[in-house]
Amino acid sequence: MAVVWLLTVFAGVYLAQRLAFRLWGAKGIRYERFFSEPYVFAGQRVILSERIANAKLLPLPWIRVETMMPSMLRFDSAGENAEMRVSSGALLQNHASLFSMSPFTRVLRKHEVACVRRGIYRLSSVTCTVGDALGGSTLTFGMNAECELTVLPRLKEPGQLPVSVRKFMQSVLSMSEAFREDHEHVAGVRDYRNGDSMKQVNWSATAKTGRLLVNKRESMTDNDLIVMLNAELMDADANRRVMPEVFEDAVSYAASILQSLIGGGGKAGIIFNGKVIGRDEVPLRIEPRSGREHLFRLLHLMAVFEAEVRRELSFVLEEMIASGLRNANLLLITAFLTPKQKQLVDHLRHAGNRVETLILYREAIA
Repeated sequence: MAVVWLLTVFAGVYLAQRLAFRLWGAKGIRYERFFSEPYVFAGQRVILSERIANAKLLPLPWIRVETMMPSMLRFDSAGENAEMRVSSGALLQNHASLFSMSPFTRVLRKHEVACVRRGIYRLSSVTCTVGDALGGSTLTFGMNAECELTVLPRLKEPGQLPVSVRKFMQSVLSMSEAFREDHEHVAGVRDYRNGDSMKQVNWSATAKTGRLLVNKRESMTDNDLIVMLNAELMDADANRRVMPEVFEDAVSYAASILQSLIGGGGKAGIIFNGKVIGRDEVPLRIEPRSGREHLFRLLHLMAVFEAEVRRELSFVLEEMIASGLRNANLLLITAFLTPKQKQLVDHLRHAGNRVETLILYREAIA
């Protein structure tokens, strides 16, 4: 009889505590997450922080928070333990964190994440599972926990750029020096560049801005550069398809060139004939400008470039020729060049434009 009574009491306690966690387990739960930086470059690492609060008297023996995340935000597998599990697939990964919380407490947990590939990654919701005092799960519910991270294209070191491209960029930057800017007509100020004479420093503007600025003299030549990025991966003439990794390399080269040239005081823009998420222009054209804001705008757009051709490169080149383009500095980055495209590039050169090509796929055509 005593055993029956003991089992009855135990069953009552078990059901009571289970009911309590089912009724009040989700009450007072607050969860938020955020990245340590709003944007990083591909290849860099960022900290993802989780903050969870239990704002009620009932303790939580355990609560598991799960979310689906892109596999391109990669958690360090060495950091996995009994309180964190990551299950990865080709595109998505399931990230689960386990907490144990006393009444009216908050927990902050930080995870280091490697940003493998460029893109804009938005995390929206999480699934929470609350467990009872005996280890069983009693309640599962969803919560909103929005955060966003922009992964900009991977930047290459200057030494990784082909010598021909480095020389072309240097010639573009030095074009404004062709007249030595030593005449009296001032056209504004610009950032100091290596090789500038200290006599040209505008000390008044430097004092106001906190940056070393020099007088910009009027010149017949400008240091504008237009980077043309080709999204084509299928070379129909040679009946070959280039791997998508080559396009990622092309975007990385383009971003590195833009960063180097604009950072050196030049002006640069871009033409892209592929798909840009959130933009409808075909092709996308961003006119050359200088400054950090312009550079960030370009890099942010390049984070969502896709190798989906909206207009063939041949048509883009023909449009540029038909527009009467003259005296422009063009840098074409492409996986390959067909014979027709080579002819159109030569036509642009004969029209008085300076055109440099960076061809990433050099396998001989069979």
